[in-house]
Amino acid sequence: MTHYFKNIAQLKRKGVSNRAIATSLSMSRNTINRSVRMMEASDYNYLEIESLSDAEIVEVFQVSFGPKKQADIQIPNYEYLAKELSKPGVTMQLLWEEYVTSCRLANRSWYRITQFKKYFKEYLNTTGFTDIINHKAGEKIEVDWSGVRPSWKDPDTKEIIQGQLFVGILPFSQYIYAEVTSDMTLANWIKVHINMFNYFGGVARILVPDNLKTGVIKHTKQELILNQTYREMADHYGMVIVPTRVRSPQDKASVEGAVKQAQRQLIARIRNYQFFSIDEVNKQILIELKKLNDKAFQKKEGSRSIVFNEIEKSCLNPLPKKDYEMAQWKQAKVQTNAHITHKKCHYSVPYEYIGKTVKLKITAYQVHIYLEGTLLYSHSLIKHRDGLYSTDPTHMPKDSNAHSEWNKDRYLHWAKQKGPYTYQVILKRFESSRIEQQQYKTVHSILKLADKFTNERLESACQLALEHIAHPSYKNIKGILDNNQDMINKIKDEKPDQKKNRFLRGGSYYE
Repeated sequence: MTHYFKNIAQLKRKGVSNRAIATSLSMSRNTINRSVRMMEASDYNYLEIESLSDAEIVEVFQVSFGPKKQADIQIPNYEYLAKELSKPGVTMQLLWEEYVTSCRLANRSWYRITQFKKYFKEYLNTTGFTDIINHKAGEKIEVDWSGVRPSWKDPDTKEIIQGQLFVGILPFSQYIYAEVTSDMTLANWIKVHINMFNYFGGVARILVPDNLKTGVIKHTKQELILNQTYREMADHYGMVIVPTRVRSPQDKASVEGAVKQAQRQLIARIRNYQFFSIDEVNKQILIELKKLNDKAFQKKEGSRSIVFNEIEKSCLNPLPKKDYEMAQWKQAKVQTNAHITHKKCHYSVPYEYIGKTVKLKITAYQVHIYLEGTLLYSHSLIKHRDGLYSTDPTHMPKDSNAHSEWNKDRYLHWAKQKGPYTYQVILKRFESSRIEQQQYKTVHSILKLADKFTNERLESACQLALEHIAHPSYKNIKGILDNNQDMINKIKDEKPDQKKNRFLRGGSYYE
């Protein structure tokens, strides 16, 4: 049987119109029009097409031989194709091309692309998986806060405390995560994201939040500025943050629906429970959450859990080896002692950067110091004690006179002007530290006490402190001055007969 392409080519070569060809061959005008377009787009003219064999026509134009009969066509495996279509980057066009290749290998006829898509969409509609067309498995996670707030009672004060409900969803499988927090601060915002990723066992490629200030600082058509910590968290997990457009709830329709589900299936179901802590609330939330995810769909087969475990989970990107570590950012100036200060503790920086303003990235365990995006040094975070130093000796200049107008010699000279006891206190401060720069701030503060209390009183306080303490600190000396202990000591020296009528605290007080 001669392929109809040859007949069409012969008639077109003779100048017959498409409408007349359709009537002559008893074919639809759409088929004739489409066939003519394919021939005109090919590298063959009408005469050459007439001379092609039927097999060559099938090869060149990717059409079947002769009129197709349903029995000759290889029916696609739509269940398999639906799962494949859910995967990132997979389109119906690609699946049709793969289907055609398999048909050729099996020497079977196949559906054309229009028929393939038509029957495929009918299958998706009848099985309830139309979301496959709109969403890809593992492509995105949508997140939001709920307006309905769960509560619990403080066991001590009997106060009713209201929390915040965070909800996240994988739009493809509709798999939901929910957690209650005490507030909507950045720390909790980051924490619930990390818990959600661990609950899913993986991460999507795109993260879709609303425009809350905890995540998005500015979002206009011209500019998007994300919170630095939130962006770093997304980078850690290999995700891209794509906030919803302002006043465009349709951009996160899935999570809007998930929030309603969470309010009905989670919050409403625990409304009659009495909780005494946020941990108790979240423990019950997880129980109700499992029920919600395991609940059968109403309009299609399966459940959120089934679709997630069978299809979407394998499409998620793997979690990193370690959870993201929450970080706080602040600025600090490198002081003349080549240290920056954070929460009354001091961390060294190479002396070349004295006077520079640097950025601090503070995590639960470390302080990272950056200048214009370059990491200068990382210190272990000092906890539980104020005034301590973390110093790398290589950060200090070999000659303290070379890089700062303040140094040990100058401080000792200044102290000598106050008096011998003040000089001894300052000298002992320097002797107590292997790195002189660590003492700059302390000795400077001690010497500046004279501005408030006079040189004479500072000298007297230093004398009293040295009688009881080997290495007096700023706190020791200031305590003596604030409590007028130096004045009492002076009165004692001037009037020995009144000693029995006066009280002087022991050395343990000054420690």
